[in-house]
Amino acid sequence: MKKMKMLGLMASVAVAVMTATSAMAADTVTLRFANVTNQPSKDAAQVLIDVANKESGGRLIIKHFPDNMLGDDRVVTESTILGDIDMVQTMPSVLASMIPDLYVWDAPFLFNTMDEAWKCMDSELGLSINKQSEKKGLKYLAALENGFRHYTNNKVPVKVPADVKGQKLRVMETEIQIALWRTYGANPTPMAFTEVISALQQGTIDAQENPLSIIDSNKLYEVQHYISLTGHVFSPHCLYINQERYDSLDPELQQALDKAAAAYQTAQRARATELNALSVKKFQDAGCEVIEVTDAEKDQWRQMAIDGKVYDLIREKMEHPELLDKILNKEY
Repeated sequence: MKKMKMLGLMASVAVAVMTATSAMAADTVTLRFANVTNQPSKDAAQVLIDVANKESGGRLIIKHFPDNMLGDDRVVTESTILGDIDMVQTMPSVLASMIPDLYVWDAPFLFNTMDEAWKCMDSELGLSINKQSEKKGLKYLAALENGFRHYTNNKVPVKVPADVKGQKLRVMETEIQIALWRTYGANPTPMAFTEVISALQQGTIDAQENPLSIIDSNKLYEVQHYISLTGHVFSPHCLYINQERYDSLDPELQQALDKAAAAYQTAQRARATELNALSVKKFQDAGCEVIEVTDAEKDQWRQMAIDGKVYDLIREKMEHPELLDKILNKEY
């Protein structure tokens, strides 16, 4: 009898453990995160993962897919809207055709410094623009640094618009970028980023433009001699989660994710600042010529964009064009 009671007790304990384990497993949530090729973002992703895990008591697991493993920017953004991917870091401009006010981040020379850029992005004005993603089913979580875009080529040290005249320049396939570089006298050539290095090597194009982190992590400095710090466009990234997925999380997990996103934003921006400084030295050590562009020289680029009606084109595309004017006038 004692033996039977003991066996019964052990069976009850086993069932209880299995039930508790099953409940715990059911209570664990895994989010698939599609990340970019941007090195600071890849490096800082562990902060997002660790803080989410810690703040949720191990219940929130973030599975990281860097280097566009799940598709290019447009594919992963659309997949996150549909709910096939849970979280995505992407360029707001990918959403601009659906959310016209996001075209504002494609405008040239909005900011002179990174501090200005972050002051705007983190202001009520910047947040109101970025949170418009929620109209399309993407909850905005954080603004990350992709950085200022710079001009590289193998022909001349570019400092002013006249230096790019006639150069075949790879651009993203956007009307604004094409209009901007035509205004400067270049020959803008839309091309997938995956084709850029071979096109530069073969001479199909003369130049490209990207943030320092992209020039570095994709080794573009190995096929370009002149790297001009034009800073012509501030190119942010944003972290989003599918809105329905976020709403399905209990309050504890939502709070854990919010804290993780805030920690990721801080870590990613700090890492970007660190790597940008290291990148310039790396380019110089590799034999590249890094060209500083003065404020007076940047004014030439800015004035040509005004005269070429590039800002007017952006206003026409936006739902609230007054937002562009507020940013240009530093009203944030």
